[in-house]
Amino acid sequence: MSRVKAAPHPPTGGGSRRLRLAMLVAKRDYLRTVRRRGYLFGTLLLPLGIAALMAISAIFSDYGTSGGTGGTVVIVNASGVPIADISDGPITLTNLSAAEARARLDEGKIPEYYLIPADFRTSGSVTRVEPEMGPGFERIESLESNSELVSYLMRDALLREAGVGPESAALILQGVTITTVTTSGEPVSDLDVAAGIAVPIVFVALFMVSIFITSGYLLQSVTEEKENRVVEIVLSSVPSVPLMAGKIVGLGGAGLTQVAIWVLTALVAMPLLSSQIPDLDAIEIDPTILGLAVIYFVLGYLAYGAIFAAIGAISPGNREAQQYSGFLGFFAAIPFILFSVFVTDLDSILVVAMALFPLTTPTAMLLILGVSEEIPWSLVGASLVSLTLFAGLAAWASARIFRATVLLYGVRPSLSQLMAAVRSPG
Repeated sequence: MSRVKAAPHPPTGGGSRRLRLAMLVAKRDYLRTVRRRGYLFGTLLLPLGIAALMAISAIFSDYGTSGGTGGTVVIVNASGVPIADISDGPITLTNLSAAEARARLDEGKIPEYYLIPADFRTSGSVTRVEPEMGPGFERIESLESNSELVSYLMRDALLREAGVGPESAALILQGVTITTVTTSGEPVSDLDVAAGIAVPIVFVALFMVSIFITSGYLLQSVTEEKENRVVEIVLSSVPSVPLMAGKIVGLGGAGLTQVAIWVLTALVAMPLLSSQIPDLDAIEIDPTILGLAVIYFVLGYLAYGAIFAAIGAISPGNREAQQYSGFLGFFAAIPFILFSVFVTDLDSILVVAMALFPLTTPTAMLLILGVSEEIPWSLVGASLVSLTLFAGLAAWASARIFRATVLLYGVRPSLSQLMAAVRSPG
């Protein structure tokens, strides 16, 4: 091969015709992709998995609450420490001698008993005695609650014996409660703090997943049509540039549809999970940040999608195309790997560089928007300009490379040939 030649195409008749052709290609590739069994299985796997987990959680929650924590707790008090009487509650406290407790345990009348040794005042140690076979699985939760109860009662007994009043003893046992508020007096829960870190990570994860999914669809479509010579037939009716644009839009739409279904599943599941996870429904996302996240999603995908289309055109086969795309996709993961830098120092040169470098801009800015207390509008503006210019340049260069190399089979064009294709007249 001496030089790269552009793929021939019929006259288009204007920009409106190019747009119609691109939309036809987008519709064709979108419908062909979403009807595949693998796509449907991958799309429904997450919702079905969440539904199964919620059902299992509900079953075990009902099982755990049905058993309750009521019953009898047997204590052998050899220390003489006065233990409060709780016989009027759901749990009955029974004091037995060591011999009687052991006999009842051997006969299977009680599952365990708690031995308070004579030196408890100095050792603070309590021994739980249970059968050699150990407790069954259904007893694990009640054993834990019973042990916590005995620990509470023994600490309460020591405080009372030391002359501490009931109210003071209860306050000491309850512990100190620390609440966080903003300067305006608004309460800040631990869930809000966790959400501030979790939300940007979720957005970054979704972006990375969408990038790899859509790149896989793009590369598979382009390389398959090259190997099967279908692209020759398509190019006889559709010019290369509308063909590339249509594939980016159609296959990108298929990937983003998959991600959108997963996001909607999570949004639907959150209110249902709020009954099991307290205050989960209190998580709020700033609409401005959400809007900026969507913009970075779209621009980031256009930049990566154009490059992936060109990679599919220049790669001899699907395997090499996947290797090239994997290396390129690593750039999107770099900010996520360096997440600790974003948490500790948002003003560092490294963070600013990743925010302005187009291949890392989407993930870097999603992290910055989630971690920073206020939206850094100057950095947002600069990053959007950088990413928009790069996306436009990548689409322009990739369109020329796609047009010049999409009909090449079994060969890999050199760098000089690719540069010549980029510099060739439109």
